[in-house]
Amino acid sequence: MEILDRSQTFTKKQLTPGILIQIQGEKSNSFNLLHSGMMEVLYTSTPVENPEELIKSSHRIGLIKGEAMVGITGLLNDDNTCAFSLRAVSECIVSTQPMEKEDLINLIHKDNSFNYKILRDLCSRIESSIYLYTNYKYLWHKYSSIADSIALALPGEKTSIYDPKNRKDSTLTEYSGYLKALVKEDDLAPLPSPWDYNLFLGKVQDTLQLYVEQDNISIEDLIDHPQYLFMKRLIHKNDKILIALFSKDEPLNHYIFNFLKKTIAQIMTAAISISTEIIQIMDIIYNDDGWASQMILKAGENKPEMVNFLHFLTKFSWRCRKDTMTLLGIDLFKEYKVFGALKKYQSFQDPETDVTPNDGLNQSESTKKRLKKYGNLMNRILEFSTLDETFKAEFKALMNQFHRSNEKLESSHIPIREKLSEMYWRLYEDCFLKVIASDLKGFIPGIMLHMGVVDERLLTENELLLIDDFYTNNLYSDDGIPVMTLPYFLEKIYTSVISPSMTEMGDLFPAVLKAQEKLTKKEKTNRYIYENTPEDRIRFEIRNISGELSKMLSENKKKALPFLCSDSFTGEIHRFFLEPERIAQKVKDYRVRDFSLFYREVLFKHKLGSEFIKKEVVPNFVLYPVFGSRSIMWQEMEGNNKNSPGRIFFPILFAGKKEESLLEQLANFRWELQKSIAGYNWTDPVEGGLVGTYYDYIHYYKKNPNITSEAKERLAQFIKKTRDDKDRFAREYALWVNFEFEGKMRLNGYARDIFYRFCPFPKELRETMAQKPAYKIMDNRYRNRQQKELLKIKSRIIKFEKKGLPLPNEIRYYMDFLDY
Repeated sequence: MEILDRSQTFTKKQLTPGILIQIQGEKSNSFNLLHSGMMEVLYTSTPVENPEELIKSSHRIGLIKGEAMVGITGLLNDDNTCAFSLRAVSECIVSTQPMEKEDLINLIHKDNSFNYKILRDLCSRIESSIYLYTNYKYLWHKYSSIADSIALALPGEKTSIYDPKNRKDSTLTEYSGYLKALVKEDDLAPLPSPWDYNLFLGKVQDTLQLYVEQDNISIEDLIDHPQYLFMKRLIHKNDKILIALFSKDEPLNHYIFNFLKKTIAQIMTAAISISTEIIQIMDIIYNDDGWASQMILKAGENKPEMVNFLHFLTKFSWRCRKDTMTLLGIDLFKEYKVFGALKKYQSFQDPETDVTPNDGLNQSESTKKRLKKYGNLMNRILEFSTLDETFKAEFKALMNQFHRSNEKLESSHIPIREKLSEMYWRLYEDCFLKVIASDLKGFIPGIMLHMGVVDERLLTENELLLIDDFYTNNLYSDDGIPVMTLPYFLEKIYTSVISPSMTEMGDLFPAVLKAQEKLTKKEKTNRYIYENTPEDRIRFEIRNISGELSKMLSENKKKALPFLCSDSFTGEIHRFFLEPERIAQKVKDYRVRDFSLFYREVLFKHKLGSEFIKKEVVPNFVLYPVFGSRSIMWQEMEGNNKNSPGRIFFPILFAGKKEESLLEQLANFRWELQKSIAGYNWTDPVEGGLVGTYYDYIHYYKKNPNITSEAKERLAQFIKKTRDDKDRFAREYALWVNFEFEGKMRLNGYARDIFYRFCPFPKELRETMAQKPAYKIMDNRYRNRQQKELLKIKSRIIKFEKKGLPLPNEIRYYMDFLDY
């Protein structure tokens, strides 16, 4: 565990993720400035002296992103200690200056601009903390709803309402009996069945007033909110006004600082309280002997309704995973073993189950209630942003003009669409960089970031309701196949998990940084100069890729819109939604058929040397918040880094043929990956591997004695009907995994041999196929090649054994791959 030495002076020091900047309880002895990146605020209620144990017992209660002043309140505390620990989440650029409390006070008195910067920074911290607290409340609701749903679904008797029970201090049986008694008392009949989706939506629990303890707490209860708003407006006045004001009334400056410091302490105390409660409820549900485990035991009776209840329990738990990681820094899958048992219920559904959501209200009342949050959406998103008033006024005027038009997609409106698109992505960038320090799923601006809804007037009520339904679902799936909406993809770039995408011209971010160094001073003044910071990686992705890509995903680039609008849709939108979990499952289905789909040859270095092995690197599947009918395999890896994942883009509302498009992009991925690995030798039938062999097959089929004359005639027609070799490969690849896998021969014998060699089916199926004459020779050649490679690896294993060294997992996994 690396800890920053704050006794030294650092100027823009780059920190890698995981480095501790300060530890709770230690002496605060430096002024720190976070220029770029993101830190998490960690807290534990039981501090221990060992830093490692202290951090292990801590949980996340907040996030801080650059530019921000860090540790000021600790330095000015009476006891001069750090109230929280701070740890880098992404790459961070930090400056530190060792100083005592008196030094900081003198600096504040001497430098007015520094003084006002501190006050404004404290305001920003309060703003983000309030936003974060509201998201903690939302997460608390979700977990409470899950716990209460389990209690209501548990088979058993009612008890008495005069013997109140709560989640934390009761057994599942006791709490269940109490809730059922409440249901009877409130005449809530019939109670939703255990296999009913509605049970998890929390409507019954709301009626029983199970959430009033949190619902009744407002921001006004936590802080002096009117006073804070007044202070905020005041300190954002022009510096000259503040100088005049504070020089006339010096104590005012001191009062404002103390008020803001106290307000931060209050909101952080509230965050600690609710985040601790969330963890307690999580433990109640998911611990080894928790309520989820008890329900799994009940389902052992194989009752369909109980098994289906576990399906919904799994589904709703999965939805909470990403928010829990963002808000608390806890991965449910790693923290709780029960998820291994829940996983098998993911895809179960009782065909007789009616899971149509119904909140008990009539249609018009329900609709009004759900659509209320969409009111005045554009103004609320603009207000959330940090863009200046001139931008906001111009964007509103353009959007109002666009809304009033009856010819939104006509060529006469191209200029307004282009201007709106440019401004929209500026707004998107600004909102994302502001929200990255909190919950990406908060409604404002999340509904724009994830779904592309920026103005409710551009959509019908029914469309908004469908979008709202979809938005409540899981927008991030990472159970082996990473499928996510755009904000979660950008989060990966921000936290350096992946690099920014290459531009349409093939330029990579590191190459752009190098090219900038050669620019003259005059050239630099006329363009934005990127730095290697998390914020600039996001700016590069949005400014150079997102705007153009959103057009490319549309059927018609000239009519493309970067946000959702009814005029763009070519049918009922309920048919268009792409669900991350369904895409992930479909990719898994294809990977079962073509198990080597995501494998590539990499150089693995170890203690006894190095060798080439095959390694699986799964690409990211990204859902862009637009409507369109095209999908794009954007890149197969990052530059020449063979260990890096590629990326495949889809519109979140997709009007194309889903399965056909997905399979086409998987084929394109296979083609481009092998082509990149082969390099300039990609057309060589030996060095080029799959693409070289296929290229040779297509271009020299006329001279190939192993292809029959009838097959050559069909191949000639096939070549005429297709665009290029990649398109031909994709079409034949689809025949291979869809038909040949089922034993239905659709390829000529020579093409079949290519696919059998480079895109093999699983071992069990190959053994069955090998019994037929058409496959026997192909299978013998395949097994001979695999055996030669296995012998090479086994000779390496012997060397590890002789040296008494453990066999690296990479080699072990490769052996499993060869034997698959």
